[in-house]
Amino acid sequence: MKIYDFEVIDRCLFLKKEKILIVGDLHLGYEDSLASKGFAVPRSQFIQTKEILERIFKKIGKVKKIILLGDVKHVFGKIMKQEFFDFEQLIRLFNENLIKKGEIIITKGNHDTILEPISKKYENITLYDQYILDNTLFFHGDTQSVKKNYKSIKDKKIKLIVIGHFHPAYILKDKNSVKQEKFKCFLYGFSSEYKKEIIFVPSFFPLIEGSDIIQELEIYEKGMKAILIDGNGKTYDFGKIK
Repeated sequence: MKIYDFEVIDRCLFLKKEKILIVGDLHLGYEDSLASKGFAVPRSQFIQTKEILERIFKKIGKVKKIILLGDVKHVFGKIMKQEFFDFEQLIRLFNENLIKKGEIIITKGNHDTILEPISKKYENITLYDQYILDNTLFFHGDTQSVKKNYKSIKDKKIKLIVIGHFHPAYILKDKNSVKQEKFKCFLYGFSSEYKKEIIFVPSFFPLIEGSDIIQELEIYEKGMKAILIDGNGKTYDFGKIK
């Protein structure tokens, strides 16, 4: 299944020829954040994240570059112990699946205000506010990143924008709206706000599906299309959303 030049692989985008994998919001350390507020939750987030990534790499093989669309970590303003530990494991997994001299690109999200202390020791990790590949602009998508990247967004050379941040999901209902189920989804098409083609990438975060693109986010515009992803990574092309 494809979106423009990208292949949809599970909850990620993949440029097959260039061997570039694009990953949405990971929010490492989410459980530690809940625990610090007194909520008792089982620590399964990274286990599930690792399983999904291994499933993806098994399909695509080693890659030349991994682009993270921001919100790699969850907690604002500091680095929690779990975030540090999970980040170390994540980069180890990535490096095992990168070709020699492969790169990890991170476009910083609003949750990544303090990321340098845990990323700077890796020579193949680079932090950016934005990343441009040919005529495609990658950045996180929050309000501050839009302001920082405004010039590039308006650049006529940029034809496509790829962002995370919104955690798009879609709710399927029966005819009577009695039974419903929420799925992570890619939403894509022409954006009147950006005056460009755009891809909203779902969060990679395994514990929560995300926010409904119509009722909760209102990022859907007439003519946009959706691809849904189930828990096993199977994709469903829903075409234009009505």
